[in-house]
Amino acid sequence: MKQLLITLAMLIVTASSAKAEDTDSLYTPSMLSIGTMVPDIVIDSIHNISLSSLRGRYVVLHFWASWCPDCRKDMSAMNELSYVYSSDSVVFIHISYDTDKAVWQKYIEDNKMLGLQVSELKKMRETQTYSLFGIKWIPAMYLVSPEGRVMLRTVKVEKLAERLKYLNYAKLSIPKNKRSRNPRFQGGERNLRYYLSHKIDYPREANNYGLEGVTTMRFTIERDGSISNVTVKDNRITVEDKLPFRKLQGDEQNVVRQKALDAFAKEATRVIEEMPNWEPGLRYGTPVRVEYEMPINFRIHYTND
Repeated sequence: MKQLLITLAMLIVTASSAKAEDTDSLYTPSMLSIGTMVPDIVIDSIHNISLSSLRGRYVVLHFWASWCPDCRKDMSAMNELSYVYSSDSVVFIHISYDTDKAVWQKYIEDNKMLGLQVSELKKMRETQTYSLFGIKWIPAMYLVSPEGRVMLRTVKVEKLAERLKYLNYAKLSIPKNKRSRNPRFQGGERNLRYYLSHKIDYPREANNYGLEGVTTMRFTIERDGSISNVTVKDNRITVEDKLPFRKLQGDEQNVVRQKALDAFAKEATRVIEEMPNWEPGLRYGTPVRVEYEMPINFRIHYTND
């Protein structure tokens, strides 16, 4: 009797193991077949990014939810793949079945998920993607070809990882007007340096005492290239060892130092706010709002007369 129980236990374990290894055969038949053209869906309505607008590059579609234990278990591996392969050539799109926006966004932030994030904020079976892509189990993944056809369908992140090793980048053809880029000052870095050097008026409150500093500005470059939301992120004195400042007493030094910092912040803000429009940042060819940071260095240039 004891031997029989052991044998039955072994059979149960073996069956369970086989089932775990065969999840693709269980859950992918309902998914789109290899070679099928994927349906078009809107990824980012604000920036007018749809699945069809990403043609010419590889796309990974990852269906998941923060409430899904298997999704959480695989998230580390998925994140690693996105960090290794994400580029203008390989786009990761994470399609969530979360219904709570705050919970969804917190999970993305906490896990530093890289890629485009999409959620209808509806129950899984009520979503458009559930029926369009035949999703019966999550996590589920598609690898989509540059032509928009299914190359791989799987519920196993290991299979996706293996297939990504053998992508043929030579066949990619991304038009210049569909590529991504960071925002750019009109004329490039050289023109930006010229603008700053001729625009900045060194504050007298700092110049009189030989104080130098660096003020880091944060601002938004809008989709039309204009500047908005200008704020001071960091502001500090870097040089205060010149004789005029050293002659001051303790409290006097504090007052002068603060006046210099305030003047640096005011001047840096003016210079950024009066900037001409930039060439906006692009995401897959579409202009996007970009948060930008820039240090403004205040240095005194001494000349020998």
